[in-house]
Amino acid sequence: MKPALLFCLILMLSACATAPYSHYRAAQKNGPGYKEIALDSTSYRVQFTLRGNQRTATQNYALQRAAELTLAAGYDWFIVSKQKRRLISTRENSAERTETINTRRCGLLGCQTQTYRADRNDPLAEQDNYTLVLLDIHMGRGIRPEKNSYDAQETWEKFSRREK
Repeated sequence: MKPALLFCLILMLSACATAPYSHYRAAQKNGPGYKEIALDSTSYRVQFTLRGNQRTATQNYALQRAAELTLAAGYDWFIVSKQKRRLISTRENSAERTETINTRRCGLLGCQTQTYRADRNDPLAEQDNYTLVLLDIHMGRGIRPEKNSYDAQETWEKFSRREK
């Protein structure tokens, strides 16, 4: 009995000690996070996806991942040769654009149920959108080109600070 109780106590305490949620992580299947594919020995296509309409944050995370790949490969800088940003909706394109919502409010004199129809295009409704950024990068050493280039160490330090 005591070992089982001790195990449950340790399990509950370890659940409280989990790390804070981070958007900067590898993507699971088609979910949010980063993915990359090597195009050749010095080039990658970096993809970063975030839930909702978050263009700036998604762009910054993609640049952070590009800097991380560049540093891991032993290069000093990278250039962005191609860039795409897209807002992707995962909603089904159905003719039915409304949904029924039921609310129940209770007070001192009893409860009341209210039914109303909500438009799925309502900007305050739950977001079914993802922001996707694709970067094609080319890595290099030595003198950094001026156009569309980033110092890998500076970029990594700038964007990785927000995760701490």
